[in-house]
Amino acid sequence: MDTDKATEQFGQTLNVNHLIHSMIREDNVVIGISDLAEATGVSQTQLRYWLEKNYIKSCGDEKKKKFAYGTVFRVRIIKGYLDEGFTLSSAVKHADQHSVMVRAFKQVIGDRLLNVSEDDYGALIDFGVFDPQPDKHLYARVTEKETKFELHDAD
Repeated sequence: MDTDKATEQFGQTLNVNHLIHSMIREDNVVIGISDLAEATGVSQTQLRYWLEKNYIKSCGDEKKKKFAYGTVFRVRIIKGYLDEGFTLSSAVKHADQHSVMVRAFKQVIGDRLLNVSEDDYGALIDFGVFDPQPDKHLYARVTEKETKFELHDAD
């Protein structure tokens, strides 16, 4: 089977759009505390302290702490602020602000992402109907150099 046919079959078998939506909307990938420590450079002892203070949350039982994958980003943000000289409480407040932005980003993608495709020019992301012009769809054209928005006629 040639590569194009295999790719075409793979695309038919796997609903990529559903996969993207589930990755964005669901936070069901979990890791243990040792993996979280390794992924972030924060010791397990420090992570347990942050858990005690409710700076981070676990989704596992008392004995086997599990963390949603999004917690990796939260811990990295907190650590980044700590590395810049912020106090722990200040770093957590900044991380909380980032969490609001991340939730908003996830909502926009979850609500508006219709399709992701690829052509000779790069990736083309369909965000659906462009509200001021209901006969158009808003696309993001993503190339190695840049991302630009385009309007295309709705099909």
